[in-house]
Order: sequence, then structure tokens, then C-alpha cells
Amino acid sequence: MSRILFLCTGNYYRSRFAEEYFNHAAQREGLRWRADSKALVRDLGATGNRGPISDHALALLAAHGVPMRAEPRRPVRVDAPDFLRYTRIIALSRREHAPMMQAHFPEHAADIEYLEIGDLHIEAPEAAIARLARDLDALAGELRAASPP
Repeated sequence: MSRILFLCTGNYYRSRFAEEYFNHAAQREGLRWRADSKALVRDLGATGNRGPISDHALALLAAHGVPMRAEPRRPVRVDAPDFLRYTRIIALSRREHAPMMQAHFPEHAADIEYLEIGDLHIEAPEAAIARLARDLDALAGELRAASPP
């Protein structure tokens, strides 16, 4: 089983949607991939996030027909060993997360793939998540095409 890691600032909204949506798609399509998600911010308490997962993420997962696999966990931050555990690592905003990678994990910064999905203060959740879902569907298609028959 190959593993993919989605990174965002607080592991509360975008990366959590990506993790659940991707795992649902991978299971549905028989892909031998599993996703996790983590936060780049070093102090999770400073994010101001309330609860284990964003209400926007939960509502938009439901709108896309993706059930939560289990009771939502609390956000988790990424640490240096994580960068060696995953086949692919995708941060959800180059503009926001590339500087965080350079500041906290410069030795791994060049290995990160980036999308450009804005956080809540940048773009409306419906638009951001619609684009993220399309990006994740494209990723699943890419992985399916690369899988041996």
C-alpha cells in the first residue's frame, strides 16, 4: 500500500477534506493508496480552530457523498520523520505553505508537490473545495493509470 500525505496550515479544513475524499475515491476505484493529513503550523493551539474538524469540511464531504470513516480525530502536526514515511506529499497552497516548508523543514521543501487551494479567508469554501475535489479526482486518475494491471 502506497501512502500520500496532504499538508495544510492547521490540519482542520483543506487537508482533512483531501484525506477523506481521496481515501473514499481510492477505495471506490480499488487503488492501493492511502492518504493521511497533517498540519504545518508548529503551534496547533494558535490556529483558533474549534473541535476536531471544520464544519465546512464535514458539510462539503457530505455534499460530495463522502461519509466519514470514523469519529473525526483532532488535528495533528507534521514532524521531520513524516517526510520519509510517504511516497508523495502534497501541500494545499504553494503561496501559503512553501514559506512554512522553508522555515521548518528546508531539507524536504524541494520534495513537496503543491496545489493552490485558498483557505477560508481567501476564497469561499464551495469554490475552493470544488477545485480541490477536481484536483483529487485527477490525482486518482493519474495513480490509476500508473498502476500495473
